[in-house]
Amino acid sequence: MASGSARRAALGTLLLVLVATACTVGSASTPASSLAEPSDWAAVRQEAEGQTVRWWLYGGDERINRYVDDHVVPAAAELGVTVERVPVTDTADAVQRVVAEVQAGETAGSVDLIWLNGENFALGKEAGLWAEDWADHLPNRRYVDPTTVATDFGVAVEGQESPWCRALFVYAHDTARTPEPLRTFDALLAYARRNPGRITYPAPPDFTGSAFVRQVVQAMGEEEAFRYLGELEPHLWQEGRTHPGSEAELDQLFADGQVDLAMSYDPSFVETGVRQGTFPETVRPFVLDHGTLNNVSYVTVPVNAAHRAGALVVADLLLDPSLQAAKADPEVLGVPTVLDLDLLPVADRERFDATTGSPYLLAEPGELLTELHVGRVERLEQRWRDEVLP
Repeated sequence: MASGSARRAALGTLLLVLVATACTVGSASTPASSLAEPSDWAAVRQEAEGQTVRWWLYGGDERINRYVDDHVVPAAAELGVTVERVPVTDTADAVQRVVAEVQAGETAGSVDLIWLNGENFALGKEAGLWAEDWADHLPNRRYVDPTTVATDFGVAVEGQESPWCRALFVYAHDTARTPEPLRTFDALLAYARRNPGRITYPAPPDFTGSAFVRQVVQAMGEEEAFRYLGELEPHLWQEGRTHPGSEAELDQLFADGQVDLAMSYDPSFVETGVRQGTFPETVRPFVLDHGTLNNVSYVTVPVNAAHRAGALVVADLLLDPSLQAAKADPEVLGVPTVLDLDLLPVADRERFDATTGSPYLLAEPGELLTELHVGRVERLEQRWRDEVLP
C-alpha cells in the first residue's frame, strides 16, 4: 500500500487535473430538473423509496461496521432505502473513484455517500465534487448547533456535508504502571527523561501522529513546539530512531507494556481495547490540561451520486436522536454525539442518560481546541520529517 503522503499527492494531482479541465456533471442519474429539492423533504422521501445507497466508508473498525449494519441499515430499510456498506482502507479510494467517474462524464456514479476526513473534503470541494446546498435542509439538522459544524479543519462546509460523529484526541495510561496521567507536555518530557524509551507516538503523516504534533503546536506555537519535539525525540522508544507506523502499532506496544502512553482521535478507543481484551482493565483515558483537539466526522454526497435522494435520507438518519444515542452507548460504540442535547425534546434527551458512566470513556473532555486549517497539516508533517527525525 502506498504511504499516506504518496496517496495524498496522487489524489491531489488527480483533483488538480479535474479543476484545470473544469469538468462538471449533473448531480444524479436523472435530469437535474426531475430531482427533488432538498428543501422539499416529502418529495425527497418519496424519490428515495426503493433506492440502494452505496455508502463508502472506512471498513477497518468492526464496531463501526456493526453499528452501521445493526442500526443504520434496519432504520433505512424502514424508510424503503437499502444501505450497501462499501468498506475502504482509505477514504482517498472513494474520492479517487468519484474523480475518475466525473472525469469520464459519468452522471450515475457508483458512490452515493462518503464518510470522509477534512483534507479530502477540502480537496473535493475545490474540485467541485460535492453536491451543494443540501445538508442544512435535513430535518434532524435542527438538533445540531450550527456553530460547531460551520467548518471542517478550517474549511467552510457551506451545506456540502453533514455531521455524524464527534472525535476527541484522547490519551491513555495504565494505572497499574503509571497511577497518575501525564497531563501536560512538561510532565511528558520530564517522564521521558526519567524513563527513556517508555514514550513514543506514531510517525506523521499517520493521522494519530500528525494529531499529536498538531496538539503540541496548538499548545506552544509552532516554533516552540518544534523545539520541544526535537528535545523529546532522543528520549523516546528506540531513542527516536524509529516511530510506530500507525496507531495500531502504538496500541500494541502499549498493550505489551513496552511504552506507557497511548493516544487516539477515537474517544472510545480505551473502551474498545478493554472490551476486546487488547488493553487490561486498569487502563483509563485522559486529556491534557492544554486542551483537547476535537473535530467532527462528516458524510458527503458526490455531485454525480446515482441515488442522491436515498443518500440524503441516510445522512438525515445518522442524525436521528435514537441512532445518535445508540452510537454513544458504550455497549455499541461510545462515541460522543454531534447533537446539542439542549435542543432535543425531553424524551430524546433521556436516551443519552445510559451513555455515561463507563470508566473507559471520558467523563469530561476539557477545553475543546479547534483544529488547525487543513492547509497547514501537510506542511507541519513535512517540517517534522525534516527537523525532528534523527
